[in-house]
Amino acid sequence: MPSLLQKPKSIFKAFLDIVLPPVCYVCGRNCSSKYGLCTLCLNRIRLCAEYSKNPYIEKAWSCSYYKDTIKECIHLFKYRGYIGLIDIFRDIMIDFVKKHDIHKNMDLIVPVPVYPTKKRERTYNHAEILARSLSKNLVIPIDVKNLKKIKWTQSQSELGREKRLKNVKDSFLVVDKGVFSGKCVLVVDDVYTTGATINECAKVLRGAKASKVFSLTLARGA
Repeated sequence: MPSLLQKPKSIFKAFLDIVLPPVCYVCGRNCSSKYGLCTLCLNRIRLCAEYSKNPYIEKAWSCSYYKDTIKECIHLFKYRGYIGLIDIFRDIMIDFVKKHDIHKNMDLIVPVPVYPTKKRERTYNHAEILARSLSKNLVIPIDVKNLKKIKWTQSQSELGREKRLKNVKDSFLVVDKGVFSGKCVLVVDDVYTTGATINECAKVLRGAKASKVFSLTLARGA
């Protein structure tokens, strides 16, 4: 049962919803969804069950297609600070993980790190927010200290396939290799396109003696 301190907040929120009806994050229409998206935008989410395989990764799973509502939501989440969208991202990813029994074999979750300068600019790492939410709900330990990005790189979204591969080459480092030794690791990020970034992360994790490396992304790009 909610505490007495929580009740005024709920009443105040209900009052605000009457005076200022909540609107969809994406299109601005009035909406009542707990995710902050209207029915039309929710219906434009295209789920998938695709996975790829790269040299250092056993499987790279993606939960949805990077288009329409998901594409717009990821942009708002990643670049404009709409952190509230984590609710729908979390539910999409957890449903996917449980449906495919991915969580049963994982020892550790690791988010794709960002270069310190970029993190200071944004004030947060979007992949870490996704990974922490998964870790909490799936009860799988998370490590955010031992996989580091050590080189500034141009945004992958601005580059073609060949340049993406060169752009992230040798840009990640493992600090304490013992953390990953013998572990089955799940690397988490927002979008999988060519797989260059995740494969580079997996390469250094395998170099740290991780037994297997998998990846999970919210969306799959073209």
